[in-house]
Amino acid sequence: MGEILIGTVLPFAGQVNPVNGSANTAWANLPCAPAQPSTATPSPDAPVLHIESDGWMLCDGRHLSAAAYPELYAVIGTMYGSRASGADAQFAIPDYRGLFLRGFDAGSGLDPDAASRTAPSGGQVDNVVGSLQCDSLESHTHHYNIAQPAGVASQGQAASTTATSTATTGPDRPARVSSETRPKNVAINYIIKFR
Repeated sequence: MGEILIGTVLPFAGQVNPVNGSANTAWANLPCAPAQPSTATPSPDAPVLHIESDGWMLCDGRHLSAAAYPELYAVIGTMYGSRASGADAQFAIPDYRGLFLRGFDAGSGLDPDAASRTAPSGGQVDNVVGSLQCDSLESHTHHYNIAQPAGVASQGQAASTTATSTATTGPDRPARVSSETRPKNVAINYIIKFR
């Protein structure tokens, strides 16, 4: 197998150090802006690994010196943000904490809202690798039939129709509610190859 390319992002099941505890501010002006950040608490069941010595780092949005990480800078440039310029130029790595990753549409038409994605560095609309979409539910309609009880005469449209509320979930399958819509998921770390 060949060498892993600089800029490759992989899921990683271990705990890594350090973890940037700051909020992802690239998308601060969107309806799906991050909530109040908090410092991650390591699990006592696994060691905290220092993966930088192996050429990997956590995708936590940190800024790096372009001079110190020229190979990674050559791959992602300032796509995820930048600070300073000249000899002190810094670029940001992707911040994938708390996000699901989706394959880039690249004209396939499978992402129907591709044209409204937000640029990786925030602000403008841009359908590119690293762009963000807020969470959403597909527009849909529920149709219900209201039955009129037998023997009840009505005048006008549904004059004596009564409706009763029936739960759509039973006691063996209660509805789960949350502050977001999501599939079942497992938390992992996304790491990026920098050398």
